[in-house]
Amino acid sequence: MTGGCGFLGSNIVRKLNAKEQQVVIVDNYDEFKFKNLRSLQFADYISYKQGISSLKAALSKHEFSAIIHIGANADVLERNADIMLSSNYEHSKLYLELAQERNIPLVYASSSAVYGNAPKIDDINQEDPHNIYAWSKWLFDKYVAANLSGYANKVIGLRLFNIFGMGEFHKGKNASLPLRFFSFIRDNGFIDLFDRTIHRDYVWVEDVADVFLALLEETSIENGIYDLGGNNPLSHREVAELVAEAFIEKGLKQEETELIKSVPMPEELVHNFQFYTKANNLLPLIEKKTRGNKEKMKTYINQLIDVNYGIGKI
Repeated sequence: MTGGCGFLGSNIVRKLNAKEQQVVIVDNYDEFKFKNLRSLQFADYISYKQGISSLKAALSKHEFSAIIHIGANADVLERNADIMLSSNYEHSKLYLELAQERNIPLVYASSSAVYGNAPKIDDINQEDPHNIYAWSKWLFDKYVAANLSGYANKVIGLRLFNIFGMGEFHKGKNASLPLRFFSFIRDNGFIDLFDRTIHRDYVWVEDVADVFLALLEETSIENGIYDLGGNNPLSHREVAELVAEAFIEKGLKQEETELIKSVPMPEELVHNFQFYTKANNLLPLIEKKTRGNKEKMKTYINQLIDVNYGIGKI
């Protein structure tokens, strides 16, 4: 399980623990992120930072029944292509090769970032990567797709849309919009909202984790690369309004308070920014699981408020 210390990865490990499955985690050493591990069980923890040769040696000591590859450099502002491709392309090929050698399933995380701002309506093959992160994900998807007919084992890639849910406290500027907007009101008293029309397709982390595990067991799904989103884009303003309304309903803010303020989008972001995402042609298994993303987002926002204003830590 790569990325098992992170947001999605730790949620998947938690569900594997509930199934009493042994887990080996591959991730980096990050004291802040380690908070996600406090309640989890795992057989080993391997750092990928020592390089591919060291990683191969460490992995060779373990038997695996499947590989879930979540770990990635997700910094969309990274400009060093060598750093990004090493993390997201070369390491991904390592896990693909390991799964083939052992003839075990590989389910890996791709990204909706590969679509960029392409005029994509219903075709997963329309892609327009617009930063190095997106290109790194696109390159591995292309590598997988070019060799699909040669895989004897299960190989499934999931293009993840915007995930929200508990366990993302460490992600900073890469956290989901509900958490960032919540933090804006908590820390500053209002939300800075870009003066552009922006829509994102959101999906709850609990649903995403369930889909990863279901696809390991499902025998009817063909090898390939699939969208994993909510199929229901919400605008940034809708998300901001959900957060503001939750604060008002909890009695923490007044209705007359200006909780949402429009600010200009910096010009340097305009040409490196996705303005619309939407998952399409969802597998029935995914479509059934990810329905109702707006209501699930409301639940998450209320969880954030309750945890921060009364009953525990994120």
